[in-house]
Amino acid sequence: MKTLYKVLLISLMIWIVNFVIHMPLILQKIIFCNELFHPIYTDFLAYLKSSITSFGSAEKYLMSNPYFDYPFAYPPLIGFLWLVLTRLTYFCFLIAHIYLSLELIYSVFYIMYSLFSFIFLLIYFYFVDKIVDTKSKIFLFVMPSLLIYVIYGWAMLWLVLLILLMYFLRKKYYFLSGLVLGLMIATNPYSAVLTPLLIYSIYYEKRDQIRRFIGGVFIPLLSYMSLFLSDKSLTLFLDRYFPASCLNCSFLILTSKISPDYIMSLSYIVTMIFVFLILGLNVKSSYCRELGDLGTKVLLVIASSILFGISYLPQYGLIVASSLLLVVRRLRVKIFILLSDVLNASIILLWFHDLYLRRIFSFLNLGLAFNPWSLDSPVQWMVQIRNIIQIIVFLAIASETLCLYSKKSYKPISAEKV
Repeated sequence: MKTLYKVLLISLMIWIVNFVIHMPLILQKIIFCNELFHPIYTDFLAYLKSSITSFGSAEKYLMSNPYFDYPFAYPPLIGFLWLVLTRLTYFCFLIAHIYLSLELIYSVFYIMYSLFSFIFLLIYFYFVDKIVDTKSKIFLFVMPSLLIYVIYGWAMLWLVLLILLMYFLRKKYYFLSGLVLGLMIATNPYSAVLTPLLIYSIYYEKRDQIRRFIGGVFIPLLSYMSLFLSDKSLTLFLDRYFPASCLNCSFLILTSKISPDYIMSLSYIVTMIFVFLILGLNVKSSYCRELGDLGTKVLLVIASSILFGISYLPQYGLIVASSLLLVVRRLRVKIFILLSDVLNASIILLWFHDLYLRRIFSFLNLGLAFNPWSLDSPVQWMVQIRNIIQIIVFLAIASETLCLYSKKSYKPISAEKV
């Protein structure tokens, strides 16, 4: 019970900060009787606004079904939650007999989404408490990205499912592990990189459980059939998660071009090299007491899939920083991870001020056109510094954690070791 109170208190504090800084203007007027500040951009509200605008009718949109009645760019689990949120928003207006103005729709939808985010945050901290020690938890609690990206997009749901996967793997609940992995893939297709690792590892350790695991994975994946109900939904989905452009990805420094022809192939090749390297190596016995051998590899694989992926959106920083903090033990390395996370949290704060930053650095002849995706943007400099720090940290952690051979006997963990 004491742990639950701590989880509730920490979750509430982080959630309140997120709720206030992203709060729509009309909601500020209702709560504070005044517009206090311009809210920080939220991905889901921007998507809702553009969707209603293209649909034409707010009331009909809230009562329509994603994929079936209008194209939807996200994976099926997010589509289901979107359906729930839009229906709840509509019923709030129906019960209150209030006219559906766009500003009020955005505010009510924001509240509904925020409540879901609070539940995700509670689940996250509750299961983090079960799988890591106190020192690691402290660093997870103070991640700057948690103050920005909990109420933002869908990365928090992805992170919750990752922690649940870690927990079920540790308990050796293989069907539930497969079910959660399937839900992760139904939330973000990048999670599929875990499939070879988990199938190989479970087959090697517990061959009789592999069918239960694969069955668990397969059930949520059936929901992807909804994407094929609309050609436009499938196109939007592929453009969003498998873009032809380097969206904040680490390879932009090497290419200096956003869309070279080979960027997607390069991303897949590098990612899969790391996936199979991690799969084939062992975890040193002193590093896998809490997370376990397989849990440690899962975190390294998911981090590598984002770090070397074609798209590293700011909200994905929640996954990368959390994964690295869970594996690492050395204090100074944790500080570097938090430093990279400060940069990650700052990206969205400065993203829409790209033109203003270019004017400040006008002596560098950067050009005066809004383009935070290009390498000559001060915002992109911050993005790439984040990427460089996290890649160096990832390589350091991987090299010190993985080896060709690992003794099974556990040794005392030195404070100076990762």
